[in-house]
Amino acid sequence: MTPPSFLWGAGTSAHQVEGGNDKNDWWDWEMIPGKILNGDRSGAACLHWDRYEEDLDLLRSLGLDAYRFSIEWSRIEPEPGRYDDAALDHYRRVLLACRARGITPMVTLHHFTNPRWFAALGGWEAQGNLPHFARFARLAGERFGDLVDFWITINEPEVLAFYGYDQGTWPPGVKNRSRALHVIANLLEAHALASMALRETDRVDADGDGAATLIGVAKHWALLEPLRPWFPLDRLAAAIQHRVFDVAIARALRGDPIDLSILGARPVRRRVEALRGSSDFLGVNYYTRWMVSLFGKDPRRARRGAEVSDLGWEFYPEGLERALMECTAFGLPLIVTENGIADAADRMRPAFIRESLAALDRVRARGADVRGYFHWSLLDNFEWNDGFNGRFGLYAVAFEKADLPRSPRPSARVYAEEIARRR
Repeated sequence: MTPPSFLWGAGTSAHQVEGGNDKNDWWDWEMIPGKILNGDRSGAACLHWDRYEEDLDLLRSLGLDAYRFSIEWSRIEPEPGRYDDAALDHYRRVLLACRARGITPMVTLHHFTNPRWFAALGGWEAQGNLPHFARFARLAGERFGDLVDFWITINEPEVLAFYGYDQGTWPPGVKNRSRALHVIANLLEAHALASMALRETDRVDADGDGAATLIGVAKHWALLEPLRPWFPLDRLAAAIQHRVFDVAIARALRGDPIDLSILGARPVRRRVEALRGSSDFLGVNYYTRWMVSLFGKDPRRARRGAEVSDLGWEFYPEGLERALMECTAFGLPLIVTENGIADAADRMRPAFIRESLAALDRVRARGADVRGYFHWSLLDNFEWNDGFNGRFGLYAVAFEKADLPRSPRPSARVYAEEIARRR
């Protein structure tokens, strides 16, 4: 199946929707009192492991032709070097189900969760662990490469490092900015190694003259502005954060040396030759903008007086235009790999979708090479340390009911109509 010229899709991630997996570090984190809002645990999540065909039908009913999802490393490799054939067979069935419905799969190899054994070895802090991830990528390429056109090696490396190693609100619960920068560098190098492994297992395209799959990273692109534009230190803080968490990572993904430095941390500078040519596109995850201040207990906050989502993020869909235009500077084709809003009442999401897609139209009219858009998310899901509080789904999931029924929100129809109009 040839992928469509522009991908219209929605996304999920394994741990957030599949349910029933007790083999990774996030499951262990959820067992620690006080780590997750309201004491929530992922538990059965959305039962997507069992109901993926039903959920793919929901996606297709909206006129979508692409699905971004992750394969759970800890299910496939529950112990180092031991692979679970049942898990491998399951994900192959998911891919075949996508193909049977005319859905182009975009597969993420790492979406925040680590096998328990990998975490015990030091996780992403230990540079010697990177070959484990490259081995997993190679296995994924060998088993699934004939069915996958788009790979995301790692989702939001800077977010994983920031929450897990700077703020300490995600596993492993470290609060050390120097270690966080080191983890970002290791994740970037892991992407390069995984990309090499995937290319070595790739099939040729239908014409027999090149690679069939495209590889990238999903990069969280936050708009960062000074809380007090008149205050030089706020302007400096916003500029430094933008440089290290946005620009430096995008530069590395296009092949430049890794160069991470921020106040209060040991800088990390590393040349990784394998990063050159490792990315065929840049995935852009955009949600909101943050006002930055140098002082205060909350260095990032929503703009004062702004309308905010259920998670307190500013409603700012028009910012997608600026985010994408900033990303064009790095010379890679772009795909919007996540864009959405936590809105259980579906009060803001219809306008968020319309205004986000209007911003996308403007960017494309300005000549930006944007090749797809994935709404986050298809379903309500387990939203990490916010538990089941953040409802991002086009389809609401009634978590209080044993059978976890799905129901379309009005915004699901808005998304379908907006896509149909553009086609």
